[in-house]
Amino acid sequence: MLNQDSLQQLKQLKREIHDSVERVEGLVRGSQGRFGFVRLEDKRDIFLPPPEMQKVFPGDRVRIAIQTQKDGKLAGEIEKLLDSPLDTFVGRYVTRGKAHFVEPDILFFNRLLFIPPSERKKAQPGDIIECRVKRHPIRDGKSLVEIIDNIGAADQPGIEAALTIKKFNLASEWRDDEMEGLVEDQYAAQRQDLTHIPFVTIDSPESRDLDDALFAECTNSGWRLMVAIADPSALIAPDSPLEKAAMHRNSSVYMPGRVLPMLPEVITQERCSLLPDAIRPAIVCDIETDSQGEISRFEFVQATVRSTAKLNYSEVAAHLRGDQQLEHPALNPLKQVLDTLLSRRREKHLVMDDRPDFRLILNESGKIDHIRKVERNDAHRLVEECMLITNRCAAEYLRDDQALFMAHRGVREDRVANVKSLLTEYASELSELPFTELKAYIELQHKLIGNTAERPLRSIISRMLERAEWSLQAKPHHGLGFSCYTNCTSPLRKSMDYMVQRCLHAKLCEQSLPALASEWVEEQQALLQRNRQASYQTEQMLKCQYMDAHKDEAFAAHIVQVAGGGFTVRLDDIGVEGFVDVRGIEGKLSFDPITLRLYNDEKNFQLDQELTVKIESIDTGRHRMFFKLAD
Repeated sequence: MLNQDSLQQLKQLKREIHDSVERVEGLVRGSQGRFGFVRLEDKRDIFLPPPEMQKVFPGDRVRIAIQTQKDGKLAGEIEKLLDSPLDTFVGRYVTRGKAHFVEPDILFFNRLLFIPPSERKKAQPGDIIECRVKRHPIRDGKSLVEIIDNIGAADQPGIEAALTIKKFNLASEWRDDEMEGLVEDQYAAQRQDLTHIPFVTIDSPESRDLDDALFAECTNSGWRLMVAIADPSALIAPDSPLEKAAMHRNSSVYMPGRVLPMLPEVITQERCSLLPDAIRPAIVCDIETDSQGEISRFEFVQATVRSTAKLNYSEVAAHLRGDQQLEHPALNPLKQVLDTLLSRRREKHLVMDDRPDFRLILNESGKIDHIRKVERNDAHRLVEECMLITNRCAAEYLRDDQALFMAHRGVREDRVANVKSLLTEYASELSELPFTELKAYIELQHKLIGNTAERPLRSIISRMLERAEWSLQAKPHHGLGFSCYTNCTSPLRKSMDYMVQRCLHAKLCEQSLPALASEWVEEQQALLQRNRQASYQTEQMLKCQYMDAHKDEAFAAHIVQVAGGGFTVRLDDIGVEGFVDVRGIEGKLSFDPITLRLYNDEKNFQLDQELTVKIESIDTGRHRMFFKLAD
């Protein structure tokens, strides 16, 4: 038996061993396998072996002890669960033998959660269900969940949108209390009567939430463009339940077969939509330019307008090509507006390359019948140029105020050295340009057009750019090549455009602008990202189902992203994207972070490269597709 001194020494030794182990807190991250990681505050990722990962959920905050494994690598050992935000979630009901589970629709959540018999609520295999966690697995690696709602069968029409609405907590209906705040026109006394101006809308044939209408006429020195913007902010009381509900929705969410509008239809399709022959409140941007497209004068006007025609992109494009004649006095001057503005923007600013849109055409069962490729035409470009110049004018008008501006900082700070190395190697004459500054960045992009280097330099640099983001101060927009920019032309569909409209009204009425906080801006950006993810996931679910019937077909594609583990391709004719895992390609490939390519002595894969692929597998649970080379 140990004496008192020996016991004390043993306790001391245990304390020293305990104190020598690094203990840290962090967030659990899942992976494509059964293992995971803990992301620490210092950005380190500590490996979680499968037995430890079984005790936690992705997103949990935990305390771990960092241990050294037999192979010398560091791994985490769960010591305490600090917080587990996962409460309710959606997933697919599955069975394994006599046991019943839910497969959560959560990224990198690679396990089934057990549903006890008392909590199954007559759900059937394949059903989409909403569940609540009843027991966390921290103690023994075993968890329990209960079904709180059966959303529907997997083949039910519209089930994809229904799942998305639940998963992302999207508002799909308007409650009576949310409608409080709809008022009469707050700016009626200030409005100019512009109903004699023959405005015209150009949009998709099915659209009824018409945000903007156009008019143009030639002048002695150039032309005059008037853009009327629908004015929902005039009919909604500031800080009312209706406005707060709209801000929480953030934007209209467009899903195949279903739209969740940011504002009630009484506003978007009745009282504000610029439908033909309807008198509507609007903010009008009245612009005059010279023959080269240089703005000589602009002003914003609170007005009453009446659109005289609702035209669609196809018929306007046919008119502009000369294939069809439409009788409207503004169309021919608008053609001159397009030619002049586009030419000037190509010379002085930046024009992004045209990319086709892909429309998912659904059948009666709510599944994809076919995917239609829609090439951009001059009607699309005309509307785009009119919106761009209006947004530029709004940014200039608000430049000295704390309002809302769209900023784009250009090359990411952590990629500046990569871009310099890229230019030094493949375009040495451009390597000394200070491309982090707007003027030099525009010059760089202009000189890269038509560049014949063996690497696609413009595409590579485009993958090293910051994302555009909202700001309370006027800042340059490198992506468009503007010294400042905002968005105000879609107030029926986007919360930030709506709030910019509030700022315009306040300044026109010589009142204080809305008090906007950076926290509110960050919240709105997060909500916008949520809505984009919701739309993307709904489309991905439908695309995975559609592509399952085309597993044996070969598709022309091109590479749109490259990473160390493989590359993403986009199918040329239907726009579907999927991943090619390089482990399935013979011969080890090296990844070059400067040129964003994968290569060895025999093979080379880089951005924009054309190739032919086939479906390798479809992960319906994660809504992802994997391709393989067809050759």
